[in-house]
Amino acid sequence: MFFLLLGFFGGVGYRVYAIKDVSFKPHSQLGYADAVFFCDITYNPILYPFYWIVGRGKLVGNFSVMYVPEGYMPGEFGGPIWGMKPEERYDAYTNFMISWGTFSNLIFLFIVALAIEFVCGRSAYWVLLLGVFGFLVWEICGAIIGVIVGSILVLWIFKISPDNFIKRLWQSVAE
Repeated sequence: MFFLLLGFFGGVGYRVYAIKDVSFKPHSQLGYADAVFFCDITYNPILYPFYWIVGRGKLVGNFSVMYVPEGYMPGEFGGPIWGMKPEERYDAYTNFMISWGTFSNLIFLFIVALAIEFVCGRSAYWVLLLGVFGFLVWEICGAIIGVIVGSILVLWIFKISPDNFIKRLWQSVAE
């Protein structure tokens, strides 16, 4: 749950380099609006592994979204379109992208947490934690360096060599 919460913080879970309005066309009679805008967003591969697996870890390009007033469906009269200010539309889209992958990423993180609890022990969370904060400092390269440093730290905490760690891992899985 801690890692899921970290994913919602900009800079830790994702980085937004650019979001620019391309067009926004309200359909007042139908109760919705069509918005198109350009995005350049990179998601933390440790906190959003599902995005990277499906090829959406780095979003660059034009995207369209249908905005509907809360509680209404397209075609129903819903009053004013929410998010008329560009900043509100950007925030809504970023929140949509984060929440879109929340459950799928939560499942991945849950499986990783189960594996850590089952096989290694809680010290192995250092691998994930240092990878997350490595992304904060230096994006993808920082995440990779953080995972490597975290792995070395875990091996040092367990006081085992990498060869013995792989043997122990294989034995625990085989049992």
